[in-house]
Amino acid sequence: MKRCVPFIVALAGLTAFAQDATLEYRVKAAYLFHFTKFVEWPAAALPENEALTLCVAAPNPFDGTLADIIEGERVAGRSLAARTVGDVSGCHVLFVPEGVAAEPLLRGARTRPVLTVGESPDFLRQGGIINFVLEDGKVRFEINQDAATQADLRISSRLLRLARPERSTK
Repeated sequence: MKRCVPFIVALAGLTAFAQDATLEYRVKAAYLFHFTKFVEWPAAALPENEALTLCVAAPNPFDGTLADIIEGERVAGRSLAARTVGDVSGCHVLFVPEGVAAEPLLRGARTRPVLTVGESPDFLRQGGIINFVLEDGKVRFEINQDAATQADLRISSRLLRLARPERSTK
């Protein structure tokens, strides 16, 4: 885990300009992979020998980048899998792209230990756990710790410290 912190710090400094969607989604895909190293799921959510599944709600903006990044990687001794989905079934991480109706997906995830990640201004207010924001042309993220607790997920204090403070939702 100590080896991951410098990488996440380096990611936080990457510039991902909104005009370069390819670079932006490569950075977001790398973040998604590294988030898995800083989150603990309850034992019942990860049966032995089951892959940790990173899901992307359709339409998938990563264009294969996420699958390429996680190929051959392991987290806590588990293999990783990526797939595009229409619901949260079988997902450990769910990325909801901007423009996709997040509320129905988040409603389905509320009773499950699913790390929900989005990129919409109201994602955290709707109950999402991590939200990407572009700030000064850089990809940053904010965390809704209450939503993580409700999902029975423990987020490392190291990741919490790297998060940008939540914007007011009032």
